[in-house]
Amino acid sequence: MSNKIKKQSLLGKTPARKKPTSTTKRRPANPQRVPPQTVQQAGASEPVKKSASRWYAIAAVVLIMLITPKPVLITYEKLGMVSQSVYWPGVFGFGANLFDSTLIPRADLSRNVIYLCQDKRDPASCQKYRVTEQSGFFAAMKKLIMD
Repeated sequence: MSNKIKKQSLLGKTPARKKPTSTTKRRPANPQRVPPQTVQQAGASEPVKKSASRWYAIAAVVLIMLITPKPVLITYEKLGMVSQSVYWPGVFGFGANLFDSTLIPRADLSRNVIYLCQDKRDPASCQKYRVTEQSGFFAAMKKLIMD
């Protein structure tokens, strides 16, 4: 009795498989005719989604720009000393800043008053100034750029 084991070749010849051609594609059991217009509409919806998301992003940026406070150019004076500075009110009252001063501002621009303090927690370190003029965003940007 002889044990004959068939040796398999890993790189040997194997029967070639037929590649499917365009005529031998599988078709669904219930074929539905799709008009060419529907196919074109489905392809056109993708750019619409991209442009819609772009508009949403632009709208969000514009909304943020409208909500955030803008810098204001103010002219304030005390005892004949007049100064002009760019005041940024901060976000929700936190982080208010005068761009050319190390003092901490506390402003009530509706009453034309600004307090400049050396220490936030000590009201005795604050000095009261009268705001004589307020200019808008573009004047503040011009002042920042020129100085």
